[in-house]
Amino acid sequence: MSADTCKYIKKIRQSVIIYIIGCSFFFVCAIASIAFGYYLIRYYPEHELPLSWLLFSIAGIILLWEMIKAFRLETTIPANLRIANEAEYPALFQIIHEITNNLNLAPIHEVYIAPDATAAVFIQPSRKLGSKPQRNLVIGLGFLTQMDDDELRTMLYHEFGHYAQEAMKNTLSVYTIAQFSRSFLAIREPEKAGTWNTQIKSQVLLFTYFVMWICNRINQDYKQLAKQMEYDADDVAIQYMGVANLQRTLLHAACVQYNYTMLQWGSQILAEQSIQVDNPYAALYFIGQYNHPTKDLLPAEIICRLERVGELSDLPSSCTSTVRDTTRRQIQRTNVEESTCSAVQFAEWLREGVAIYQEQQRLSKSVVVNIHLAPKRHKLPYAEGKYNVLLDGQKVGMGNFIKGYTIKRHIAPGKHTLTIYAPIGITMKPFEFDTHENSSYHIELDYAFHFKSSEYEILVEKIEQD
Repeated sequence: MSADTCKYIKKIRQSVIIYIIGCSFFFVCAIASIAFGYYLIRYYPEHELPLSWLLFSIAGIILLWEMIKAFRLETTIPANLRIANEAEYPALFQIIHEITNNLNLAPIHEVYIAPDATAAVFIQPSRKLGSKPQRNLVIGLGFLTQMDDDELRTMLYHEFGHYAQEAMKNTLSVYTIAQFSRSFLAIREPEKAGTWNTQIKSQVLLFTYFVMWICNRINQDYKQLAKQMEYDADDVAIQYMGVANLQRTLLHAACVQYNYTMLQWGSQILAEQSIQVDNPYAALYFIGQYNHPTKDLLPAEIICRLERVGELSDLPSSCTSTVRDTTRRQIQRTNVEESTCSAVQFAEWLREGVAIYQEQQRLSKSVVVNIHLAPKRHKLPYAEGKYNVLLDGQKVGMGNFIKGYTIKRHIAPGKHTLTIYAPIGITMKPFEFDTHENSSYHIELDYAFHFKSSEYEILVEKIEQD
């Protein structure tokens, strides 16, 4: 295990401990608030305590209820995934058994088949108390129908290499925290709350800010750890399959993924005319015969992984393709209606649209937007105030009054909306702005504190086109 991996594991474990301590503290506070409320009701005439203090008890009840609802959230598997069995994919399962035996791993709990070009492993907490978490594999038909056996072996050695890593043990805790936090934060929507409502939900709001802070801290460290884990998993694949096979697999997988997104783009155009492709995976094969994405069109992380293991070796010739052949035979045409386009016809039609697709992809990231808030623009607040920055409804970063921030994003030309999200106390009117292709924009933010409502209002001071 590398020094960087150990460093990030240590930081994540520290954050997990802080998270557990924080949750326990708020849980105890909620119980104490409820007990205090009971004491007030029971002994109010004797001690003549103000009944307004019951608000703290109500706040504890609400917090406890919200936490219970979040904990009760059950993990759901995406509807487009289906469980594969060995009788259906004997060649695939033979490779899986071979790899798990070589790596001295316990059998995989479930193998899921996805309709796209993807491959991943994930851990699921077991529903049975005291049972070990379930280890699962997801692999897409896009790979099963396009890649030969050695490429699949290399890919699966990489994926199962994650399970062989000590760092993988941290995934379950991060996953559990993420599930609980996502569920808890999804309970509420931004709203303008009055004084009484604010007091009643005071504990919920404090816990919300704690969850947002600790999750942001964990996510930052986990991103770095995940990157290092990819490298470590590549090393496992190299150990068993060699550098050349890893390079060939990475390149081919990236090309398949790129062509699959282009296939979806073309399929959507035909779908608007009520036309569908009879066999998308056969079409994907034909597209791959003429469309080979250049280096600049491949994901940056793939390029980094390729460069890390050295210059491209002489790529080995393809070997057996048992999994590919059997999977292709299992896929039948969707229908034979007149509104169906054959895979060959679709691939030839799409050949003329490659340039259009690539231009659209380029345009989708041709605008650069920099969202900036200078640090410590005003005396208030004295403590850090954090909030989510949203662009077109999607989170693009975290705001911070004290430290300030610069958020850079590549977006498509057209109309966009900038706003923020915070549970309470921070507001912003949606700011709409237009952009033009191949341009850069700088949005400078400011904020004001309204004493009467005890709210911070974020303002767009200016927007400039660079």
